[in-house]
Amino acid sequence: MSGQAALRGAIVAGLAADPALLALIGGPRIHDGAPRGCPHPFVELGAVETRLLTAERGEGERHAVDIHVLSRRPARGEVAAILDAIEAALPTLAAHLVGHRLIHIADPVSRSERLRNGRTWRGRLSVRIVTEPLA
Repeated sequence: MSGQAALRGAIVAGLAADPALLALIGGPRIHDGAPRGCPHPFVELGAVETRLLTAERGEGERHAVDIHVLSRRPARGEVAAILDAIEAALPTLAAHLVGHRLIHIADPVSRSERLRNGRTWRGRLSVRIVTEPLA
């Protein structure tokens, strides 16, 4: 399994195992591609960009990951609380990473904005994660 696929699975599984996050979103609404009509609020894995750490494949990878939160509350408070819970849960991802080791999580950046439809808030947590394959 590629490092990116393993990391995507670990993010979904790790966040779905976090009781504080699940309480905020009303259940296991964490998706790598949210289904159409998914009830709000929910968490969705956004862009994932992966680069090799060195010229040698198998030495490790660094991933730039975006995690999105969508909410239909009148203000951005719900999005902010969910983004905080996601950031707090990131260190637990290591326990869900299959075939790879989590080396480093860094540079979390949060952003929230109202979408053009005027009723949906989108939050985004961008983070950099370094992984390496298990020997």
